[in-house]
Amino acid sequence: MRTEPSQPNNVIIWTLFVRLTHWLVAVCVLINFFNESGFWHRTIGYGCLGLVLLRICDGLWISKQPASQFYLPSFSAIKAHMKELISGNAASYIGHNPLGQSAVYAMWLLIALLAFTGWLSRTDQYWGEDWPVDIHNLLSDFLQGMVVLHLLAVVLMSKLQGRNLIFAMIRGK
Repeated sequence: MRTEPSQPNNVIIWTLFVRLTHWLVAVCVLINFFNESGFWHRTIGYGCLGLVLLRICDGLWISKQPASQFYLPSFSAIKAHMKELISGNAASYIGHNPLGQSAVYAMWLLIALLAFTGWLSRTDQYWGEDWPVDIHNLLSDFLQGMVVLHLLAVVLMSKLQGRNLIFAMIRGK
């Protein structure tokens, strides 16, 4: 949802639950990038999936904050937003812009697929098979790329909008 220029910058956008799950998922992903296998890698990975599932439940059924709700950005909305970015005149949004919302879904899907392929590689049927581990590693590379894009996008959008989006994800405003 776009914001109007007259809207104040102190409106609560991100609930405490959204902020906690965001930062906990970020920490889990970061830890698992460096802790590549073993009990803690699996535990943290499944915990990360649990946090994503809780966040989805919150967005679908619990939270009343506009930014916490989910929307499926249309291709035309994504295209329009990309044109705004290219022109250097990007609109402000309450919550994620269309491209950012799509990226959130992509990262959540990657986390779910990582949990699935990690679990699959440890089942009796696929124990010792290389392909589940190879797919898991490829998905991990994609997630790492998405994290880098996410961080770059936050910096870019902060500059274009004149707002500190990192601070917004800490304070909720």
